[in-house]
Formats: sequence, C-alpha cells, structure tokens
Amino acid sequence: MTYSYKYIVIGGGMAGANAAIEIRKHDPEGSLLIVTREADKPYHRPPLSKEFWTQPNYPKESIYYDLINDKSIDFLTETTVKRIDADSQAIEIENGEVYQYDKLLYALGGDPKWIDGPESERVLAIRTLEDYRALRRLADKGSKVIIVGGGWIGAELAASLKVNDLDVTLIYPNEILNEKRLPLMLAKKFQQRFIELGVELINNAYADSYRVEGDQVHLKLKDGREYTADTLILGIGVQPNLDLAEAAGLEIGNGVIADKYLQTSNENIYAAGDILNYPDVIIGRNRFEHEDQAEHSGQTAGRNMTGAKEAYSHGAPLSYTDVLDISIEGVGELSRNRDDAIIEEVDGGYIVYYLFEGKPTGILTYNVKVDLDKARAILANPPESSEGLRGSLKPL
Repeated sequence: MTYSYKYIVIGGGMAGANAAIEIRKHDPEGSLLIVTREADKPYHRPPLSKEFWTQPNYPKESIYYDLINDKSIDFLTETTVKRIDADSQAIEIENGEVYQYDKLLYALGGDPKWIDGPESERVLAIRTLEDYRALRRLADKGSKVIIVGGGWIGAELAASLKVNDLDVTLIYPNEILNEKRLPLMLAKKFQQRFIELGVELINNAYADSYRVEGDQVHLKLKDGREYTADTLILGIGVQPNLDLAEAAGLEIGNGVIADKYLQTSNENIYAAGDILNYPDVIIGRNRFEHEDQAEHSGQTAGRNMTGAKEAYSHGAPLSYTDVLDISIEGVGELSRNRDDAIIEEVDGGYIVYYLFEGKPTGILTYNVKVDLDKARAILANPPESSEGLRGSLKPL
C-alpha cells in the first residue's frame, strides 16, 4: 500500500513536534504525517527526570504538545521506519507500507548507550514517557537504585529519587561529579549537595556489565567491583540514530550534516534535534543534545520545509539543569574547547566564562540568572581582552 503526504516528520520528539507546529502555522492545508516509535504522541521530555518526581501535583497531561489534538495531522505511533528512498522521495515502514513525501524531516534523535547484560524491566534508561512509567512502577520507598552516569539527567534522577525515599547510588567516571561541565570549585559544591542529601557516590568508576537474578540486578564495574540493586538506570549518553540517513545517502559526520537552512545533502530532506550537525552562527559547526536545540532547530526546519529560506540563527543553544536548590544554565561550549575560566561571584551565585586560547567559548551560570541573549552576544563578539569579560553580565 502506498500513501502520499506533502510533509513527513520522522521522529516524535521535541524537534519533530516543533517542526510540525511550524508547518501547520505556515501551511494549514498541506498533508502532514508524524512517524514515531513511541506509543505516545509528542510531549515535552524534561519533566521525566525532574518535576514528575519533585512536584507531587504536577499536571502530567500538560507535557503533551497541543498538536496531538490537531485532526489535520496524522500520526503513526509504535512505528519504525525501515528505509528512506531519497530518489523516489518515499519511506517504507516495517510492515512494508510506503509513504511518499514532498519534504521530509529527519529528527530521529538518539538511542541510549548500553552495557552488556540481558533485557530486563529492571534495567532502563529514562529517555521516554514509557521509561518513566516503568521506573515509577519499580520506585518503591526504600528500594535500591543504582544510576550509572553523572551528567545532567543522571544527577537529576539521583536527587529526585532520593527525595522520594529511595536508596540511591550514583556511579560516575570522574573524580568530582560533573567536573566536565563545571569548574572544579563549583563541581565540588555541586557534589557536596548530593553527599548532604545522602546519595552514595562512587567516583572514578566505569560500568562493565550486569546480570539479573530474580528481583535483583548485579552491576559489575570494569575494576571488578560489584553492586546490587532492585533497579539499574543507565545514563551514559546517547548514540545518534544515523543508520537510516546514511543508508539513504545523506552526508554523515558526528550527526546528519546540514547547511545553514538545516537542509541535508538531499534538497528534500531536512534535519533537526539531537542528530543535527549544523554551522552554528556563534561557535561554528557543532551538534547539541538538549531541549533548547531541539525546539529551535525543529521550528526553523519546519518553516523552511514550507518554503521559507531562513538561516538558522539560534546560536550557542542553552543547556540547563535544576537539581535540589541548584540552578545551572549555560550557552555555548561547556565541556569542550576550554582551557581556562574566569569565575565571578555575584548575588550568592557564580558566572563562569570558559576560555579557549583566550577567547570565550561558553558562559555558565550557577544559582544566578542573567540575560542569556546578552551572553550569546558576548560569545559572538567578545572583548579584545578576556579581562573585559568581568562585569559584562549583570544578575537579573
């Protein structure tokens, strides 16, 4: 069976959702299909590791995008795309059905990285709403949870589950928690809050494999140590889903290569979200995995799919986390291309200017709010001397 649509969006995440919203704004009549592997229609993901756990009365239905009620948009849920035929402008799904398109958005995001071990309901990564539901079923008070990975999501979950009276162990590869993103002084402050909360911290450790025996998961580290828990959560990063794009002949390189219009090497296919490798107007060609990038790149791609010729201008996307009483926001490069930092203490918080070869490449705030658009402007047009950065941002 063959179907035909003006627009097809592959991927039901935040990038795909924002693209669909913009497509519908600028082309109310064009037929539009969203294909997603998930059972749920598009939703906002950050609350899965934060508000759903820390705010008992948080309205869970509020995470869904309004577009799920738009009768002019078709959805294929729990559906995997088997092949993209770029020459004939068609996709084939796993049951053999073919869907032709005029314009296609590739927004497949990434799959969580894994370690050796059997499939089990007690081993999961919190990437989807169904993952959250599975963890909620297992999250009995007093039960033991091991979280592998000390990035934003791992840290958020560790704090969230601990305040829900679970016994939490957080395992991470660095000496100090989140020292890759934070200056050492702030990383120590960040880590201390987890110690005060009662989270067991295992540093300088790498997960190797796991086995499941009855209701217990046994995690083995690369140094041979073993830890046992009721639930194991893997937060060790994601692998961009590039296989379909590569097989379709799209240019690949740390993501799907796109131009300033988010158009891939095929003029009828656009890219957005976690898989997007694009020329950032402030810090150069890059790939980001975060909410801000997903939303803005999806919006630009959606408008361009309808005929706009709009260069993607949202440079240095935002990365943020809220953990306990700590709020961190950053724009630009936070973990790469930095060899020095200027740290200012203001209003009980901190502003950090990361430097690479004397130039600012990223700006981070710790428990203080600043004008992030001004921060981006500083990255785009820095002062001649790095010392000129001091005092350039004021707390809001």
